[in-house]
Amino acid sequence: MNQEFILMDSDQVIKEILARFPISGEQVRVIPVKTGLIHTSYKVIERQGKSYLLQKINTSVFRDVEALMGNIAHVTTILKDAFQSSPYESLELLKTNDGQLFYEHEFKAWRIYHFKEHLVGYDAPENKEMVVEAGKAFAQFAKTLSQTDPEQLSVTLPDFHSLQKRYQQFKLALKNTPVKLSEIDPLPEQIAGFTQLLLPLEYAMDSGEIPIRITHNDSKFNNLLFDQTNKARCVVDLDTVMPGIIHFDVGDCLRTLTPSTPEDEPNLGKIELREDFHYAFLEGYIENESGWLTEEEIKFIPFSAPYMALIMGIRFLTDYLQGNIYYSCDHPEHNLVRAKCQIEVTRQFLEQFPLNSDLT
Repeated sequence: MNQEFILMDSDQVIKEILARFPISGEQVRVIPVKTGLIHTSYKVIERQGKSYLLQKINTSVFRDVEALMGNIAHVTTILKDAFQSSPYESLELLKTNDGQLFYEHEFKAWRIYHFKEHLVGYDAPENKEMVVEAGKAFAQFAKTLSQTDPEQLSVTLPDFHSLQKRYQQFKLALKNTPVKLSEIDPLPEQIAGFTQLLLPLEYAMDSGEIPIRITHNDSKFNNLLFDQTNKARCVVDLDTVMPGIIHFDVGDCLRTLTPSTPEDEPNLGKIELREDFHYAFLEGYIENESGWLTEEEIKFIPFSAPYMALIMGIRFLTDYLQGNIYYSCDHPEHNLVRAKCQIEVTRQFLEQFPLNSDLT
C-alpha cells in the first residue's frame, strides 16, 4: 500500500482541520489509531471528555468523496431515527462549522465521527454467542434499510463484488504476468470451475430474481461494536455502503468467521470450517427474518460464503500476478498464500455446505 497510509500528519495540519469543526483545537489530545488499512485515523479527545474519530479519507480508493459521504450521511440518518427505541446504535458524523459532511484541505478530504467510548470492537469472536450476535446485528442493519430505495445511494465502487468482473480481470492478468504459470498451478483451473458453480448468484441478482438492497459490503466481524455484555450494538466502517444483495454481507462475514485459521494461513491442511460458527451466524441472521427476506434470497444463501471467498481468492491472485500493487504484503509471496487459502476455503464451503442446502 502507499506509504501515505502509515505516515502521520503534522500537529499544525491537524489543528487546522479541527478548527473547521465544532471542536476546540487548543483543548484536545490527538492520538494516532490503526483502524483498517485505507484511511489515516486519529482519536481526538476534548478536555471536557468528548471523543471523536478524525479520518483523512483515502481519495485514491474513494475518488468521489461527495458520493461516499452522501451515502454514509443518508444511511446513518435513517438508522439513527430507526434505532431511537432500540438497543442498536448508528455511527454519527460531526459536520463542519458550515454544515458540510467533510472538509477539504490541500486536496485531502477529512471527516469526523463521534467516538463511541462505551462500545468496543474485537478482531475475532470469543465464543459462539458473539457469532450469533454478529448475525443479528448485520441482519438488523439490512432489515432497517430495506424500506429505503437503494437507488437513493451512489455506487461508489462499481462491480465491487462482481464475480464476472473479477474473473475477467484475473484472466487478463494471467495473460500479461511475468510470473511462471507453473508457480500458481492448479489455481487457474480451480478458479474456473468454482466460478461456473457460483455465477448463478450473480445471474439471479442481474435478472432481478433476488432484490437489490442497501448493503454494507464489507461485513467482517471487526466492523461491529459490542457493549459490556457482549451484545452487538453498532455496525461501523460504512465506506462501502451502497446498493447490493444481502449475500455479499452474509458471505463476507461467514468466510472470515467460519475458518479456524487466518485468511493468509500458509498450511492449507490446517484450514477447517467451524460448523458451529457457520450455523450460529445464520441462526442470528435469519432468527428475526419475519418476512423481510424473499424466498429466493433465502434459497441462495448457501452461495454466499463460497462466492465471497472465491472473489477474494481471485483478487489476491490477480494482485500477485500484477506485482502486488493493491494489497499490502509482508513478503513477495503473501498474496499467493492468501489466494491459495481463500480458494481452499471456497472448496471446503462447497463440500461442507452444499449449494442446495435448505435453510428453512
